[in-house]
Amino acid sequence: MRAMHGFPSRRRLRVAKSVTKLSLRVRLFILTAVALLPALGILLYNEVSLHRSREAEVHALALRFGQLAALEMQGILEGARGLLIAVASAHGVKSFDVDACTAYLADVQVQTPQLTPITVIDAEGLIRCRSDSMGQGQSLDDRDYFQEAFARGTFVVGRYRVGQVSGKGVLPLAMPIRDGEGRIVGVVAAGLNLDWLGQRLRQRDLAHGNALTIADRDGTIIAREPFPERFIGTRIPEPFLSLVKGDAPGTQEVMSQDGTRRIIGYIPVKVMPEGLYISAGIARDEAFHAIDRATRRGATLALVGACAAFLAAWLIGRSFVRDPVERLVNTIEAWRRGDLSARTGMSAQAGELETVGADIDALLDELALRQAARDRAEERQRLLLNELNHRVKNTLATVQYMVAQSLGSAATPAQARESLEGRLIALSRAHDLLTREQWEGAELGTIVAQAIEPFRGGNGGRWHVEGTEVRVSPQVALALAMAFQELATNAVKYGALSNETGEVRIAWSVAKGAGGEERISLRWEETGGPPVRPPARRGFGSRLLERALASDLGGAMKLEFAVGGVVCTMETLAA
Repeated sequence: MRAMHGFPSRRRLRVAKSVTKLSLRVRLFILTAVALLPALGILLYNEVSLHRSREAEVHALALRFGQLAALEMQGILEGARGLLIAVASAHGVKSFDVDACTAYLADVQVQTPQLTPITVIDAEGLIRCRSDSMGQGQSLDDRDYFQEAFARGTFVVGRYRVGQVSGKGVLPLAMPIRDGEGRIVGVVAAGLNLDWLGQRLRQRDLAHGNALTIADRDGTIIAREPFPERFIGTRIPEPFLSLVKGDAPGTQEVMSQDGTRRIIGYIPVKVMPEGLYISAGIARDEAFHAIDRATRRGATLALVGACAAFLAAWLIGRSFVRDPVERLVNTIEAWRRGDLSARTGMSAQAGELETVGADIDALLDELALRQAARDRAEERQRLLLNELNHRVKNTLATVQYMVAQSLGSAATPAQARESLEGRLIALSRAHDLLTREQWEGAELGTIVAQAIEPFRGGNGGRWHVEGTEVRVSPQVALALAMAFQELATNAVKYGALSNETGEVRIAWSVAKGAGGEERISLRWEETGGPPVRPPARRGFGSRLLERALASDLGGAMKLEFAVGGVVCTMETLAA
């Protein structure tokens, strides 16, 4: 079967299939993914917002943690300052009475475990008395805290150092001693007990992963939790010294020296009255543990939901999408293979895809009707061509007969030419009429009008034509056209149209035959012309009418030469 116009060839379909790699299942998965994108976007937005909110919260918490540690440290140092003021005001201390001073310092030392042995130093830097009675006479004039206390005349917090006597790290504290006239005559010095300070920090019970660091003005660590043994006495690394020397408190996420990532709140040296650096760190993993766990849980649920959605798309899509689409494709493929009865059988009320199927069925029905009509048209064209070939052969035989008879019966070549031209023109006009009608026949009235048109001239009133509308076949149309040509020619030469008074009447009627077919009875009758005498011999015209054309009519033809005029009756079948 030929491929119908408008359908792609198999080669183009194969090319299209090779270019389009996305299967229907993949398309369903893509649609599912697109449908999931908003939910995933909302989930991601919520997670990002939650993380940012928690991050801001942890930064604020770390800063408050550092500020609380700074306040606590200020309280410790303020207490030490008050104690040293009281010691510096004692009479035995101001008079450098060794026995009284030593006894007094020993009593004070018992009540201040946060301080290392309290030492009284005179103006020359020599130790005059000490709470543990050690080091008397030793010179400390090179100590920076001693020099600063003398120079500034106020309470001084020194730099971390290792005591010469105790061998332990301390944070020196110093307060000037004034006599009755307000002159500085010496310095009371002590050290902040770093073991006591470390124990105080451990009592804070820091959360797992958190850290607290206290350093002197140079960045040397004097207290650290956790891992104090690793860090006390060491200096804060160079990358973090900018925090120590900063202008204002702040927060920052850093990788601590112990390998833990923390968010720290720091108080720079410039902000602390005593010149210390405080930093409190919150372990980032611990701070975000709950959120990270919720994120993992949410991601897991989202993944499970996505998998469920894809599984549903695979299972449900097969029934609701893939099977109907395959049904559509199989129907079209069957149609292409020549099965014109293939249909999807889908109902438009069942859904969108089913509506497409119903439309395809309607289209296939229409195409089937068109194809049937095209086949009928082609068959009719084939029959018409065969009929035309037959007609051409018959026409050529008729022309051959007319030529032979015209030339043989004419008295002169001019008569032969005139007779032959008239008959050929009549045959040509009949062919023109049938060509206009696509060789499907012609109206009898049109055949009559066209045949007698050349003979009407100014004698239109002498012709009388009447009859009902009826069509005749091409073969009958040619025969009638030739018959009317012969009869009209004879009437002009010898019959009713050869004088001024004769008339010609052409009439026909249609009646049902014995077999139910329509039969045409046609009569040519001349009146008012010269008296008619039967010819002594039959000429070409008579023979053409009674023999050649009678057989084409498929009926009877009778030619009478009555005295009043020629009468010709014909019977034939309607188309």
